[in-house]
Amino acid sequence: MRKTILGLLMILIGATMAFGQGEKDLKNASKALAKYNKDPFSNAAELEKAQSLLMSAFEDEEVLNSAKSWVTRGDIFKSLAESQTNSKLLNPEYEIGEKMAAQMAAEYYLKANEMAKTADSKTAKKVNKSVVSGLKKVEGQLNNYGILLYQENDYAGSQKHFQTELTIYDLLRAKGESSRLDDETLHDEKEYFVGIAASLAENYDVAIPFLAKQLEKGTDESLLYQFLYEAYLKSGMDDKATETLQAGRAKFPDDANLLFSEINYFLKRGELDKMTANLESALAKEPNNVSVITTLGQVYDQLSIAADAEGDNAKSLENYNKAANYYGDALNKNADNFDLNYSMGALHYNRAATFTDDLNKLSDDFTSTGVKKYDAIKAEMASYFDKALPYFLKADSINGKDKNTLIALKEILARKDDFAGSDGYKKRLESLD
Repeated sequence: MRKTILGLLMILIGATMAFGQGEKDLKNASKALAKYNKDPFSNAAELEKAQSLLMSAFEDEEVLNSAKSWVTRGDIFKSLAESQTNSKLLNPEYEIGEKMAAQMAAEYYLKANEMAKTADSKTAKKVNKSVVSGLKKVEGQLNNYGILLYQENDYAGSQKHFQTELTIYDLLRAKGESSRLDDETLHDEKEYFVGIAASLAENYDVAIPFLAKQLEKGTDESLLYQFLYEAYLKSGMDDKATETLQAGRAKFPDDANLLFSEINYFLKRGELDKMTANLESALAKEPNNVSVITTLGQVYDQLSIAADAEGDNAKSLENYNKAANYYGDALNKNADNFDLNYSMGALHYNRAATFTDDLNKLSDDFTSTGVKKYDAIKAEMASYFDKALPYFLKADSINGKDKNTLIALKEILARKDDFAGSDGYKKRLESLD
Protein backbone atom coordinates (compact mmCIF):
# COMPACT_ATOMS: atom_id res chain seq x y z
CA MET A 1 0.00 0.00 0.00
CA ARG A 2 2.77 2.44 0.90
CA LYS A 3 4.56 1.61 -2.37
CA THR A 4 1.40 2.50 -4.33
CA ILE A 5 1.07 5.88 -2.60
CA LEU A 6 4.72 6.60 -3.28
CA GLY A 7 4.18 5.78 -6.96
CA LEU A 8 1.24 8.22 -7.16
CA LEU A 9 3.29 10.96 -5.52
CA MET A 10 6.05 10.48 -8.06
CA ILE A 11 3.54 10.77 -10.94
CA LEU A 12 2.11 13.97 -9.47
CA ILE A 13 5.55 15.45 -8.93
CA GLY A 14 6.45 14.58 -12.52
CA ALA A 15 3.33 16.31 -13.83
CA THR A 16 4.06 19.42 -11.76
CA MET A 17 7.60 19.53 -13.09
CA ALA A 18 6.32 19.20 -16.67
CA PHE A 19 3.95 22.11 -16.14
CA GLY A 20 6.74 24.22 -14.69
CA GLN A 21 9.03 23.41 -17.61
CA GLY A 22 6.39 24.48 -20.16
CA GLU A 23 5.96 27.87 -18.52
CA LYS A 24 9.72 28.20 -18.21
CA ASP A 25 10.25 27.42 -21.90
CA LEU A 26 7.62 29.96 -22.88
CA LYS A 27 9.26 32.67 -20.75
CA ASN A 28 12.66 31.83 -22.20
CA ALA A 29 11.19 31.94 -25.70
CA SER A 30 9.87 35.45 -24.95
CA LYS A 31 13.29 36.50 -23.66
CA ALA A 32 15.01 35.11 -26.75
CA LEU A 33 12.54 36.98 -28.95
CA ALA A 34 13.12 40.22 -27.06
CA LYS A 35 16.87 39.81 -27.46
CA TYR A 36 16.45 39.13 -31.17
CA ASN A 37 14.24 42.20 -31.67
CA LYS A 38 16.86 44.46 -30.06
CA ASP A 39 19.41 43.57 -32.74
CA PRO A 40 18.05 41.18 -35.42
CA PHE A 41 21.32 41.10 -37.36
CA SER A 42 23.58 40.22 -34.46
CA ASN A 43 21.09 38.02 -32.64
CA ALA A 44 19.61 36.01 -35.51
CA ALA A 45 20.20 32.77 -33.60
CA GLU A 46 17.88 33.98 -30.81
CA LEU A 47 14.89 33.79 -33.16
CA GLU A 48 15.66 30.15 -33.91
CA LYS A 49 16.07 29.54 -30.18
CA ALA A 50 12.67 31.15 -29.53
CA GLN A 51 11.03 28.86 -32.09
CA SER A 52 12.64 25.77 -30.57
CA LEU A 53 11.56 26.71 -27.04
CA LEU A 54 8.09 27.47 -28.30
CA MET A 55 7.67 23.94 -29.63
CA SER A 56 8.51 22.36 -26.29
CA ALA A 57 6.45 24.93 -24.36
CA PHE A 58 3.28 24.09 -26.27
CA GLU A 59 3.51 20.45 -25.24
CA ASP A 60 2.29 21.74 -21.86
CA GLU A 61 -1.52 21.74 -21.59
CA GLU A 62 -1.55 24.85 -19.38
CA VAL A 63 0.48 26.77 -21.95
CA LEU A 64 -1.77 25.45 -24.71
CA ASN A 65 -4.87 26.78 -22.95
CA SER A 66 -3.50 30.25 -22.24
CA ALA A 67 -4.46 33.20 -24.48
CA LYS A 68 -1.19 34.94 -23.58
CA SER A 69 0.77 31.93 -24.84
CA TRP A 70 -0.86 32.23 -28.26
CA VAL A 71 0.07 35.92 -28.39
CA THR A 72 3.69 34.95 -27.79
CA ARG A 73 3.43 32.32 -30.48
CA GLY A 74 2.03 34.94 -32.86
CA ASP A 75 4.83 37.37 -31.96
CA ILE A 76 7.54 34.81 -32.74
CA PHE A 77 6.10 33.86 -36.12
CA LYS A 78 5.49 37.53 -36.97
CA SER A 79 9.19 38.17 -36.35
CA LEU A 80 10.07 35.16 -38.46
CA ALA A 81 7.94 36.51 -41.31
CA GLU A 82 9.62 39.91 -41.04
CA SER A 83 13.09 38.36 -40.84
CA GLN A 84 12.57 36.34 -44.01
CA THR A 85 11.14 39.33 -45.88
CA ASN A 86 14.07 41.53 -44.87
CA SER A 87 16.56 38.85 -45.92
CA LYS A 88 14.85 38.60 -49.30
CA LEU A 89 15.02 42.37 -49.78
CA LEU A 90 18.73 42.43 -48.95
CA ASN A 91 19.49 39.36 -51.05
CA PRO A 92 17.10 38.46 -53.90
CA GLU A 93 18.73 35.00 -54.06
CA TYR A 94 17.65 34.25 -50.47
CA GLU A 95 15.24 31.32 -50.28
CA ILE A 96 12.36 31.80 -47.85
CA GLY A 97 12.08 28.66 -45.76
CA GLU A 98 8.73 29.11 -44.01
CA LYS A 99 6.32 30.61 -46.53
CA MET A 100 3.36 30.32 -44.16
CA ALA A 101 5.04 32.31 -41.36
CA ALA A 102 2.78 35.38 -41.70
CA GLN A 103 -0.34 33.23 -42.06
CA MET A 104 0.53 31.23 -38.93
CA ALA A 105 1.25 34.43 -36.98
CA ALA A 106 -2.16 35.80 -37.95
CA GLU A 107 -3.90 32.54 -37.00
CA TYR A 108 -2.19 32.50 -33.60
CA TYR A 109 -3.26 36.08 -32.88
CA LEU A 110 -6.82 35.25 -33.94
CA LYS A 111 -6.73 32.19 -31.68
CA ALA A 112 -5.59 34.37 -28.76
CA ASN A 113 -8.41 36.80 -29.51
CA GLU A 114 -10.99 33.99 -29.29
CA MET A 115 -9.55 32.58 -26.07
CA ALA A 116 -9.49 36.03 -24.46
CA LYS A 117 -13.30 36.13 -24.68
CA THR A 118 -13.52 33.65 -21.81
CA ALA A 119 -10.61 35.06 -19.79
CA ASP A 120 -10.89 37.42 -16.83
CA SER A 121 -11.27 41.11 -17.70
CA LYS A 122 -7.70 42.04 -16.81
CA THR A 123 -6.21 39.26 -18.96
CA ALA A 124 -8.67 39.94 -21.76
CA LYS A 125 -7.73 43.62 -21.86
CA LYS A 126 -4.01 42.85 -21.98
CA VAL A 127 -4.41 40.15 -24.62
CA ASN A 128 -6.68 42.38 -26.71
CA LYS A 129 -4.04 45.12 -26.76
CA SER A 130 -1.32 42.67 -27.82
CA VAL A 131 -3.55 41.07 -30.46
CA VAL A 132 -4.41 44.42 -32.04
CA SER A 133 -0.75 45.42 -32.12
CA GLY A 134 0.30 42.09 -33.61
CA LEU A 135 -2.42 42.01 -36.25
CA LYS A 136 -1.64 45.53 -37.42
CA LYS A 137 1.98 44.55 -37.93
CA VAL A 138 1.24 41.24 -39.64
CA GLU A 139 -1.22 42.73 -42.17
CA GLY A 140 1.54 43.92 -44.47
CA GLN A 141 3.41 40.62 -44.19
CA LEU A 142 0.30 38.70 -45.22
CA ASN A 143 0.21 40.86 -48.34
CA ASN A 144 3.92 40.22 -49.05
CA TYR A 145 3.67 36.47 -48.65
CA GLY A 146 0.39 36.35 -50.56
CA ILE A 147 2.11 38.02 -53.52
CA LEU A 148 5.10 35.67 -53.21
CA LEU A 149 2.87 32.59 -53.31
CA TYR A 150 0.88 34.03 -56.22
CA GLN A 151 4.09 34.54 -58.20
CA GLU A 152 5.05 30.93 -57.44
CA ASN A 153 1.65 29.75 -58.74
CA ASP A 154 0.54 28.61 -55.28
CA TYR A 155 -2.85 30.19 -55.80
CA ALA A 156 -4.59 28.40 -52.92
CA GLY A 157 -1.92 29.66 -50.50
CA SER A 158 -2.13 33.15 -51.95
CA GLN A 159 -5.91 33.16 -51.61
CA LYS A 160 -5.63 32.12 -47.97
CA HIS A 161 -3.25 34.98 -47.15
CA PHE A 162 -5.37 37.61 -48.88
CA GLN A 163 -8.56 36.33 -47.24
CA THR A 164 -6.92 36.45 -43.83
CA GLU A 165 -6.09 40.11 -44.48
CA LEU A 166 -9.79 40.77 -44.97
CA THR A 167 -10.62 38.84 -41.79
CA ILE A 168 -8.16 40.98 -39.84
CA TYR A 169 -9.63 44.13 -41.37
CA ASP A 170 -13.11 43.16 -40.16
CA LEU A 171 -11.80 42.33 -36.67
CA LEU A 172 -9.85 45.58 -36.32
CA ARG A 173 -12.86 47.60 -37.45
CA ALA A 174 -15.05 45.78 -34.91
CA LYS A 175 -12.57 46.82 -32.23
CA GLY A 176 -12.58 50.42 -33.42
CA GLU A 177 -9.00 50.14 -34.69
CA SER A 178 -7.41 51.24 -37.95
CA SER A 179 -6.23 48.90 -40.70
CA ARG A 180 -4.14 49.25 -43.85
CA LEU A 181 -7.28 48.18 -45.74
CA ASP A 182 -9.16 51.26 -44.53
CA ASP A 183 -8.01 52.61 -47.89
CA GLU A 184 -11.00 51.71 -50.09
CA THR A 185 -8.81 51.17 -53.14
CA LEU A 186 -6.60 48.71 -51.25
CA HIS A 187 -9.64 46.92 -49.86
CA ASP A 188 -11.22 46.52 -53.30
CA GLU A 189 -7.90 45.36 -54.72
CA LYS A 190 -7.65 42.74 -51.97
CA GLU A 191 -11.12 41.38 -52.69
CA TYR A 192 -10.26 41.34 -56.39
CA PHE A 193 -7.13 39.27 -55.83
CA VAL A 194 -8.91 36.88 -53.46
CA GLY A 195 -11.33 36.22 -56.31
CA ILE A 196 -8.59 35.85 -58.94
CA ALA A 197 -6.39 33.61 -56.77
CA ALA A 198 -9.37 31.47 -55.73
CA SER A 199 -10.40 31.12 -59.37
CA LEU A 200 -6.91 30.04 -60.41
CA ALA A 201 -6.92 27.58 -57.50
CA GLU A 202 -10.28 26.31 -58.80
CA ASN A 203 -11.97 27.26 -55.53
CA TYR A 204 -14.97 28.62 -57.38
CA ASP A 205 -17.27 28.74 -54.35
CA VAL A 206 -14.89 31.37 -52.93
CA ALA A 207 -14.04 33.05 -56.24
CA ILE A 208 -17.56 33.74 -57.48
CA PRO A 209 -18.88 35.96 -54.64
CA PHE A 210 -15.66 38.02 -54.53
CA LEU A 211 -15.49 38.50 -58.30
CA ALA A 212 -19.23 39.22 -58.58
CA LYS A 213 -18.98 41.82 -55.82
CA GLN A 214 -16.18 43.64 -57.63
CA LEU A 215 -18.13 43.52 -60.87
CA GLU A 216 -21.15 45.10 -59.20
CA LYS A 217 -18.97 47.98 -58.02
CA GLY A 218 -17.87 48.66 -61.59
CA THR A 219 -14.51 47.83 -63.13
CA ASP A 220 -12.12 48.77 -65.91
CA GLU A 221 -10.55 45.28 -65.75
CA SER A 222 -11.66 43.01 -68.59
CA LEU A 223 -9.90 40.18 -66.78
CA LEU A 224 -12.56 40.30 -64.08
CA TYR A 225 -15.25 39.35 -66.61
CA GLN A 226 -13.01 36.62 -67.99
CA PHE A 227 -12.39 34.98 -64.61
CA LEU A 228 -15.99 35.28 -63.46
CA TYR A 229 -17.23 33.82 -66.75
CA GLU A 230 -14.91 30.83 -66.36
CA ALA A 231 -15.81 30.37 -62.69
CA TYR A 232 -19.53 30.29 -63.52
CA LEU A 233 -18.93 27.97 -66.47
CA LYS A 234 -16.85 25.48 -64.47
CA SER A 235 -19.41 25.57 -61.66
CA GLY A 236 -22.17 24.52 -64.05
CA MET A 237 -23.86 27.94 -63.90
CA ASP A 238 -24.19 28.31 -67.68
CA ASP A 239 -26.80 31.08 -67.68
CA LYS A 240 -24.72 33.28 -65.39
CA ALA A 241 -21.63 32.48 -67.47
CA THR A 242 -23.35 33.54 -70.69
CA GLU A 243 -24.68 36.72 -69.08
CA THR A 244 -21.19 37.63 -67.79
CA LEU A 245 -19.51 36.93 -71.12
CA GLN A 246 -22.02 39.02 -73.04
CA ALA A 247 -21.62 41.91 -70.60
CA GLY A 248 -17.84 41.67 -70.86
CA ARG A 249 -17.86 41.59 -74.67
CA ALA A 250 -20.18 44.60 -74.74
CA LYS A 251 -17.93 46.61 -72.44
CA PHE A 252 -14.60 45.41 -73.87
CA PRO A 253 -15.25 44.61 -77.55
CA ASP A 254 -11.52 44.66 -78.37
CA ASP A 255 -10.37 42.32 -75.58
CA ALA A 256 -8.79 39.22 -77.13
CA ASN A 257 -9.37 36.90 -74.15
CA LEU A 258 -13.08 37.61 -74.02
CA LEU A 259 -13.29 37.30 -77.81
CA PHE A 260 -11.66 33.86 -77.78
CA SER A 261 -13.93 32.82 -74.92
CA GLU A 262 -16.90 33.84 -77.02
CA ILE A 263 -15.53 31.98 -80.03
CA ASN A 264 -15.05 28.84 -77.92
CA TYR A 265 -18.51 29.32 -76.46
CA PHE A 266 -20.09 29.28 -79.92
CA LEU A 267 -17.77 26.52 -81.13
CA LYS A 268 -18.90 24.16 -78.36
CA ARG A 269 -22.48 24.79 -79.35
CA GLY A 270 -21.84 24.56 -83.07
CA GLU A 271 -23.15 28.10 -83.44
CA LEU A 272 -20.11 30.07 -84.59
CA ASP A 273 -21.94 30.90 -87.80
CA LYS A 274 -24.18 33.14 -85.66
CA MET A 275 -21.16 35.11 -84.51
CA THR A 276 -19.69 35.49 -87.99
CA ALA A 277 -23.09 36.49 -89.33
CA ASN A 278 -23.44 39.19 -86.67
CA LEU A 279 -19.93 40.48 -87.32
CA GLU A 280 -20.37 40.56 -91.08
CA SER A 281 -23.67 42.38 -90.63
CA ALA A 282 -21.88 44.94 -88.42
CA LEU A 283 -19.12 45.28 -91.03
CA ALA A 284 -21.69 45.97 -93.73
CA LYS A 285 -22.90 48.93 -91.65
CA GLU A 286 -19.36 50.11 -90.79
CA PRO A 287 -17.01 48.91 -93.57
CA ASN A 288 -14.06 50.86 -92.14
CA ASN A 289 -14.39 49.56 -88.58
CA VAL A 290 -10.94 48.04 -88.01
CA SER A 291 -12.05 46.38 -84.77
CA VAL A 292 -14.80 44.41 -86.51
CA ILE A 293 -12.51 43.46 -89.41
CA THR A 294 -9.84 42.27 -86.98
CA THR A 295 -12.37 40.27 -84.98
CA LEU A 296 -13.55 38.50 -88.12
CA GLY A 297 -9.95 37.65 -88.90
CA GLN A 298 -9.51 36.20 -85.42
CA VAL A 299 -12.72 34.19 -85.69
CA TYR A 300 -11.75 32.59 -89.00
CA ASP A 301 -8.22 32.06 -87.68
CA GLN A 302 -9.64 29.99 -84.80
CA LEU A 303 -12.01 28.19 -87.17
CA SER A 304 -9.05 27.23 -89.34
CA ILE A 305 -7.23 25.75 -86.34
CA ALA A 306 -10.37 23.89 -85.22
CA ALA A 307 -10.97 22.44 -88.69
CA ASP A 308 -7.36 21.24 -88.89
CA ALA A 309 -7.71 19.53 -85.52
CA GLU A 310 -10.73 17.68 -86.92
CA GLY A 311 -8.74 16.61 -89.99
CA ASP A 312 -10.75 18.73 -92.42
CA ASN A 313 -7.92 20.29 -94.40
CA ALA A 314 -10.20 21.82 -97.07
CA LYS A 315 -12.25 23.67 -94.44
CA SER A 316 -9.10 24.68 -92.59
CA LEU A 317 -7.64 26.19 -95.78
CA GLU A 318 -10.91 27.97 -96.59
CA ASN A 319 -11.04 29.60 -93.15
CA TYR A 320 -7.32 30.40 -93.29
CA ASN A 321 -7.84 32.31 -96.55
CA LYS A 322 -10.77 34.23 -95.06
CA ALA A 323 -8.72 35.15 -91.99
CA ALA A 324 -5.82 36.30 -94.19
CA ASN A 325 -8.16 38.49 -96.22
CA TYR A 326 -9.66 40.15 -93.15
CA TYR A 327 -6.28 40.68 -91.48
CA GLY A 328 -4.94 42.09 -94.75
CA ASP A 329 -7.87 44.49 -95.02
CA ALA A 330 -7.30 45.66 -91.45
CA LEU A 331 -3.56 46.11 -92.06
CA ASN A 332 -4.29 48.24 -95.12
CA LYS A 333 -6.10 50.60 -92.77
CA ASN A 334 -3.63 50.35 -89.86
CA ALA A 335 -0.24 49.07 -91.04
CA ASP A 336 1.64 49.90 -87.83
CA ASN A 337 -0.60 47.99 -85.46
CA PHE A 338 1.42 45.43 -83.45
CA ASP A 339 -1.48 43.04 -82.78
CA LEU A 340 -2.51 42.95 -86.43
CA ASN A 341 1.01 42.25 -87.67
CA TYR A 342 1.54 39.60 -85.01
CA SER A 343 -1.85 38.00 -85.78
CA MET A 344 -1.11 37.82 -89.53
CA GLY A 345 2.31 36.32 -88.80
CA ALA A 346 0.79 33.79 -86.39
CA LEU A 347 -1.87 32.85 -88.95
CA HIS A 348 0.78 31.90 -91.55
CA TYR A 349 3.00 30.29 -88.90
CA ASN A 350 0.17 28.10 -87.61
CA ARG A 351 -0.75 27.14 -91.17
CA ALA A 352 2.84 26.02 -91.75
CA ALA A 353 2.69 23.93 -88.56
CA THR A 354 -0.25 21.92 -89.96
CA PHE A 355 2.15 20.15 -92.31
CA THR A 356 4.28 18.73 -89.47
CA ASP A 357 2.35 15.46 -89.12
CA ASP A 358 2.50 14.76 -92.86
CA LEU A 359 6.25 15.36 -92.87
CA ASN A 360 6.75 13.06 -89.89
CA LYS A 361 4.81 10.28 -91.62
CA LEU A 362 7.03 10.54 -94.70
CA SER A 363 10.33 10.97 -92.84
CA ASP A 364 11.15 7.22 -93.03
CA ASP A 365 9.94 6.74 -96.59
CA PHE A 366 13.07 6.74 -98.76
CA THR A 367 11.38 5.65 -101.96
CA SER A 368 11.55 8.10 -104.86
CA THR A 369 7.82 8.76 -104.51
CA GLY A 370 8.11 9.26 -100.75
CA VAL A 371 11.07 11.62 -101.08
CA LYS A 372 9.26 13.60 -103.76
CA LYS A 373 6.17 13.99 -101.57
CA TYR A 374 8.32 14.91 -98.58
CA ASP A 375 10.15 17.63 -100.51
CA ALA A 376 6.89 19.03 -101.90
CA ILE A 377 5.27 19.25 -98.45
CA LYS A 378 8.43 20.71 -96.93
CA ALA A 379 8.52 23.38 -99.65
CA GLU A 380 4.86 24.25 -99.04
CA MET A 381 5.49 24.49 -95.30
CA ALA A 382 8.48 26.75 -95.95
CA SER A 383 6.34 29.01 -98.12
CA TYR A 384 4.00 29.70 -95.21
CA PHE A 385 6.92 30.40 -92.89
CA ASP A 386 8.21 32.83 -95.54
CA LYS A 387 4.82 34.55 -95.54
CA ALA A 388 4.90 34.83 -91.75
CA LEU A 389 8.42 36.26 -91.51
CA PRO A 390 7.83 39.88 -92.67
CA TYR A 391 4.86 40.30 -90.35
CA PHE A 392 6.81 39.09 -87.33
CA LEU A 393 9.70 41.36 -88.30
CA LYS A 394 7.28 44.28 -88.49
CA ALA A 395 5.73 43.34 -85.14
CA ASP A 396 9.21 43.17 -83.63
CA SER A 397 10.04 46.64 -84.95
CA ILE A 398 6.92 47.97 -83.19
CA ASN A 399 7.46 46.09 -79.91
CA GLY A 400 10.90 44.58 -79.46
CA LYS A 401 10.10 43.00 -76.10
CA ASP A 402 7.34 40.58 -77.05
CA LYS A 403 8.50 37.05 -76.26
CA ASN A 404 6.13 35.25 -78.63
CA THR A 405 7.35 37.34 -81.55
CA LEU A 406 10.98 36.60 -80.70
CA ILE A 407 10.25 32.88 -80.34
CA ALA A 408 8.57 32.81 -83.75
CA LEU A 409 11.47 34.66 -85.41
CA LYS A 410 14.02 32.36 -83.76
CA GLU A 411 12.18 29.26 -85.02
CA ILE A 412 11.58 30.55 -88.56
CA LEU A 413 15.22 31.55 -89.08
CA ALA A 414 16.40 28.20 -87.72
CA ARG A 415 14.19 26.43 -90.27
CA LYS A 416 15.72 28.61 -92.99
CA ASP A 417 19.18 27.50 -91.79
CA ASP A 418 19.98 31.05 -90.70
CA PHE A 419 21.45 29.88 -87.40
CA ALA A 420 23.30 33.12 -86.70
CA GLY A 421 20.07 35.10 -87.04
CA SER A 422 18.17 32.55 -84.95
CA ASP A 423 20.82 32.71 -82.23
CA GLY A 424 20.46 36.50 -82.16
CA TYR A 425 16.78 36.20 -81.30
CA LYS A 426 17.58 33.48 -78.77
CA LYS A 427 19.97 35.84 -76.97
CA ARG A 428 17.34 38.61 -76.98
CA LEU A 429 14.88 36.19 -75.39
CA GLU A 430 17.40 35.28 -72.70
CA SER A 431 18.06 38.95 -71.98
CA LEU A 432 14.33 39.50 -71.43
CA ASP A 433 14.27 36.66 -68.89
